[in-house]
Amino acid sequence: MKSPPCQPTAAAGRTQPSGRGLHSLTVTDFRNIAAASLEFSRGLNLIHGANGSGKTSLLEAIFCLGRVRSFRSHQPEQPIRYGQPAYQLVGRIYGQGDQLLPLGIERSRSGLTVHFKGDSVRRLSDLAGNFPVQILSGDTATIFSGGPRFRRQTLDWALFHVEPAYRDLWQRYSRALRQRNAALRAQAINRLVRVWDEELVETATAVDRLRRTYLDELTVFLARELSVLLPGSDASLRYQPGWPVAASLAEALAAGLERDRLYGTTQHGVHRADYRLSIDGHDIEGHCSRGQQKALLVAFLLAQLRLQQARGHAPGAFLLDDLPSELDAATQALAFQALRDLHVQVFVSQISSPAVCGSGWPEIREFHVEHGVIHEVI
Repeated sequence: MKSPPCQPTAAAGRTQPSGRGLHSLTVTDFRNIAAASLEFSRGLNLIHGANGSGKTSLLEAIFCLGRVRSFRSHQPEQPIRYGQPAYQLVGRIYGQGDQLLPLGIERSRSGLTVHFKGDSVRRLSDLAGNFPVQILSGDTATIFSGGPRFRRQTLDWALFHVEPAYRDLWQRYSRALRQRNAALRAQAINRLVRVWDEELVETATAVDRLRRTYLDELTVFLARELSVLLPGSDASLRYQPGWPVAASLAEALAAGLERDRLYGTTQHGVHRADYRLSIDGHDIEGHCSRGQQKALLVAFLLAQLRLQQARGHAPGAFLLDDLPSELDAATQALAFQALRDLHVQVFVSQISSPAVCGSGWPEIREFHVEHGVIHEVI
């Protein structure tokens, strides 16, 4: 294999990372990638090529394998290669004891099929925890720019990974919410609408408690990351539960019933929650430079990984798209040191042959992408 830009030094002889990463991936008809079959390092994976070559498409395929959605588009069929009926992603991920577990996704223009360990998966939340994946890319929304729905999804996915009870609670809540909304749209009498309130309140209370506990713990880890990346900054996470803080959810549902009837949907509940990150008491967008915002986002993502690891869960994979434009050199170095020490599998894309220093990584693989064709650099 070609020697990396910086030879491993500090980690010579270190055991392989134990995080649940991606061993290999076969891609068919995804974006401009007609076909590729790749095997990855459990440490650092460097991906380079010209703009438009397919670097980001490879990262997008990896992200889709973990999240079953794109970070570049809200249209699920958009990544299907032009003129083709579907795309397929087949990966092998590391399980307990380094057992390799098959995970496959096929997305056609009419639907989605997911298989894990040979079995069909009906609820996508059942995949959570098997292949955790984070992304830092200029193409994706962030906790600053993505809006309440994006922030809720980010929070829920994090809790799927670290809190075993959360998935069932969220599914119970979602089922009761669907039933209540159906009754509202059918103009059912009040009694048939409110019959779902007890289940909504019970599950929402538990979901709200787990979310608050997670965000409280995350704030501690975030402060530690900021002390390194933005010394002297004080960050806080403000959570809004999805109903007026001066009332209980039961009171809010009762008071808002006529408004719910007007809109045909339930206006209060944890499905309307939000949280915001502020720095030194100010909103991020108007107070921080673009560079500071990127450093804050890195700190937030690293804090999530550290909390995930502290809860005894594998960190998975971290994707960095177009590294030089996303992070300055100093932040790059600090982020890479943290990711390496966390034993996170890392995928980095950039235009030129990698300038990333690979010092300390137990294993590095390098890939070149040109017109959708991907070759490992040997």
